[in-house]
Amino acid sequence: MRRISGILVAIIFAVFVLLTPISAAQNNKPTLDGGVLLYTFEGNTFSYKFQVTYTDSEGNLPLYMFVYINGSRRTMVKADEKDNNAKDGIVYTLPLSGEDLYKIAPKARGWEIEYWFRTNDGTGPVTTLKSNLFALDYAAMGLTSINSATGTVCSRCSGG
Repeated sequence: MRRISGILVAIIFAVFVLLTPISAAQNNKPTLDGGVLLYTFEGNTFSYKFQVTYTDSEGNLPLYMFVYINGSRRTMVKADEKDNNAKDGIVYTLPLSGEDLYKIAPKARGWEIEYWFRTNDGTGPVTTLKSNLFALDYAAMGLTSINSATGTVCSRCSGG
């Protein structure tokens, strides 16, 4: 009887071990960094671009990438469609004309806006903190940012 009990226990243990999922490596949640609302202008015409960098240590691509603008969800796209290396970060953007942004968030005309970013790689949602900051898109404007008291240099201007 002891022998049968021992064999039965061994079989139950073996079945339990074989049927239990093996988690060799835990999947970490991705990160969202550098979330910002960039703006450019020419004359009185403004354009905007929401931008965030998605990074995943396992290299998993996101199931979705959203920006919430005053509570309204919009889908973002990769800045470089060919970039699939999530380990070193993939930049996602949502470009909008001033008119499009003002339809979504009418108070944006008065620089009143709240936005945040959300994604999921299958391990659960990741959301950034809410922000209301705007930043000038120096690169799109052809400007160079200088980290000194002298301010900004215009690369399109004479002498600079």
